[in-house]
Amino acid sequence: MKTDASSCQGGHLIPKTLTRRFTFNQPVGETAFDPSSTTGQDARKSLRVDQLLSYVILACGLLTFVVGSYQILSSHSPVPMEDEWTEIDAIAIAPHHQPPLTWLWAQHNEHRVVFYRLLLLADIHLFHGKHWISFWSMFAVQCAFLGLLVWLLRREGLRGTLWRAITGLGAFCLFSPSQWQNFGWAFQISFLLPGFFFTLALLGLLEYERSAGPSKRRWIYLGLSILAASAATYSNGNGVVVWPLLFSAAAVLRLRLRVLLAYAVSGFALIGSYLYHYASPPYHSSPWQSIRHPLALLDYTFKYLGVALPPWIRIRDALAVSSGAFGLLAALAAAAWVLTRSQWRKPLPVVLLGLMFYSLTTAFITALGRISFGADQAFQSRYQTYNLLFWFSVFTLWLLIVDEMAPFLRTAMLIASPIVMLFAAGMLFPLCLRASQLKTLRSEAPALTLIIGVPDKQALAVLYSDPSIPWRDAEYLREQHLFMFSGSWYGHMDEPLASVYHVGSEERCAGQVSVVEPVPPEDSLTSQDTGGLRVSGWAVDRPSEKPIRSLVITAGGTIAGFAVGGLQLQLFVDYRNKIAGKTEGSKTFLKKARFVEWSGYAHPAPGTPAMEVYAVGNRRNELCHLATVAVPKR
Repeated sequence: MKTDASSCQGGHLIPKTLTRRFTFNQPVGETAFDPSSTTGQDARKSLRVDQLLSYVILACGLLTFVVGSYQILSSHSPVPMEDEWTEIDAIAIAPHHQPPLTWLWAQHNEHRVVFYRLLLLADIHLFHGKHWISFWSMFAVQCAFLGLLVWLLRREGLRGTLWRAITGLGAFCLFSPSQWQNFGWAFQISFLLPGFFFTLALLGLLEYERSAGPSKRRWIYLGLSILAASAATYSNGNGVVVWPLLFSAAAVLRLRLRVLLAYAVSGFALIGSYLYHYASPPYHSSPWQSIRHPLALLDYTFKYLGVALPPWIRIRDALAVSSGAFGLLAALAAAAWVLTRSQWRKPLPVVLLGLMFYSLTTAFITALGRISFGADQAFQSRYQTYNLLFWFSVFTLWLLIVDEMAPFLRTAMLIASPIVMLFAAGMLFPLCLRASQLKTLRSEAPALTLIIGVPDKQALAVLYSDPSIPWRDAEYLREQHLFMFSGSWYGHMDEPLASVYHVGSEERCAGQVSVVEPVPPEDSLTSQDTGGLRVSGWAVDRPSEKPIRSLVITAGGTIAGFAVGGLQLQLFVDYRNKIAGKTEGSKTFLKKARFVEWSGYAHPAPGTPAMEVYAVGNRRNELCHLATVAVPKR
């Protein structure tokens, strides 16, 4: 590699391209060329193409930011789901509903989720468990993460083409809807925090390294780095890997022995406290057994890191394994390039290497504990958060490398970026958004059993694997008006319909009731017959041709139940054939409203002969009469 005197700074030999890109404020790829030369004209044409592509990438990233933000906020639901019930139950059964302080550090599966539990306590005591604090925290964490990356790029003097491209890629990866499980479930804030805290810890280390002289500020940066790493450790199980990675980063930067000792001592203390009284979940694979199956580990790891397509695509497994293997090789090659060249030991490459190895080690330790579930479990959308961080770091590192070595390859990489982004936006984003919405609706529908008081364990099993826990905790939630009991639906139960709603025209909705049945004794959590009914069907709003989202059920003019709409209709084709001949315009709106099923529960008074079902229109207090159904005899 050719160098000259202008390439040397601070006693280190730095390539001219890196000096321009990472040290000065001169825009990358925007230097002047001699227009009279053919080489200069070609270079200017290539530069203009790269600039245009960088704007396209930035636009794709901003679009993903908008879509991901919408997904986070629109997925909000006050209904606790799955693992949340374990934590709520600990509060509900504690004396005076105050769990001991040790509960904050107690093990949850293989994790210790201190930050989620603090958010949960704040949500319960300040906001009636409405979950908004968790969903806004998800949004804030991702925005702060993106802000850290943008700040680092500006701090390192990156401008112009590469700044726009990397910023767009960062926004795309941090807000991609493919991680919809982490964007639609309050508990999943635990999956977003470790990466953010680790990046913050790395930046604290780098600020310590670049601060000159023995000043208090340097030690403040080091203290903040250790504090952020400690927060990552107690955010999720993979947070323990940040300590060896920080120690390695300090070693690569050749920091003083006392800095290495600070990370080593802090790491041993935090990891030791994490493992204190740690018990591996019995339903997980034993790491000591998993390590004896290297091929299974590799298969799981490759699928974890690879491109994840919908399950009905036949080449999904082959594509995931091949792309995961390619990504791993590309990551190791990029790491070798950076670590063998002292001039590349700069903040931006170090942070990218850190994120890359953070994702790799997360994939590996997940495989150690989960291969017994099958390799396809690696396709879970909650793992996409780490998958996307991995590809962002690998791609960005190689983009920086080829920018120095082969500008024509930089153009090829910039061309590939928007193609992948637009493909994901067109094919995957709609599926992910729909999956997130369905998960929310499918939790709200069985939550009606708690509001109405119908002990249907089949429905409650959707909320938690042990349906007796949500049913037991419902009394505490009802008394304190928490979570689903904080909304207006619960308050209107057993009230006269006319005091709450106005009944409008029947022409505004179409639909029918397909099922009205008592909860069978084998599906009931109690031995007593509570008189609860399962009710379901389909419903569509005529003016908008969209599914009805909520319904009200009355008996004798009194509100006796509710239902949630917008679910997937399992017998859709049969219904379409029946409806098409009866309802004017049904063919049109059924093509647009594919998810028109609704499901709910009712608790009519004994002896009630019939119930009325109403669809709630766009005006929340206006109803459309949908059907009259007979109450089945017990």
